[in-house]
Amino acid sequence: MNTAPTNVDLINRLAAEYVLGTLRGAARRRLERWRGTSSLVDERCRFWEEGFMPLLLGLRAIQPPAHVWQGIRARLGLPATARRNRVRRYALAASVLLVTALAALLYWRTLAPPRAAEVATISAPSGALLWQVEIYAAPGTAAQLSVRAGTLAMPPAGRDYELWALPKGTSPVSLGLLPYRHNAARRALTVAQQQALANAAQLAVSIEPPGGSPTGQPTGAVVFLVPLRTVS
Repeated sequence: MNTAPTNVDLINRLAAEYVLGTLRGAARRRLERWRGTSSLVDERCRFWEEGFMPLLLGLRAIQPPAHVWQGIRARLGLPATARRNRVRRYALAASVLLVTALAALLYWRTLAPPRAAEVATISAPSGALLWQVEIYAAPGTAAQLSVRAGTLAMPPAGRDYELWALPKGTSPVSLGLLPYRHNAARRALTVAQQQALANAAQLAVSIEPPGGSPTGQPTGAVVFLVPLRTVS
């Protein structure tokens, strides 16, 4: 596969394994190629790099107790004194790697972004994907909006596309400008945006001046209206 897949969960898992070092061989080389061409893959790799580095820098070597060395020598059939230093170095290195891997996996499970709680797909009349919108809102974490643009997502001449939540019984609330052509955007949601999404069944896209609506409400034509679906 020469082009990166668009499945966010798959990319997130592969990026975590890549940064952790458990993704090897052809799979690792393939992800490295994807990272050079896909903003989504690069963003997920950077997410895990920034998350893992503080953990790795805080780890320290652990000296196993004496009976561990005795057990290793016995299993390998080594004399009590021969190759003792070499075996000890190898065992110490293995123990550090094991502790690092276990701690990183625990850190991964603790900090891994949750599955999207809500999604919306915005497509062209031809059916081609323009934007995939995902809302992440796990308990105890900051709610986030993720938008990935398809190949055909292009801005109108001298204008921008802006995304809106449409809460029932009140005014639209801006969710920000939309990215274009394979780019991705991920941003934290404000309290007002979270409240609007909690009461919205649809999202809208309007054509606005460069940089977005100057009034906080749609000023141009609404060109897309799509349902916001809850992920079961």
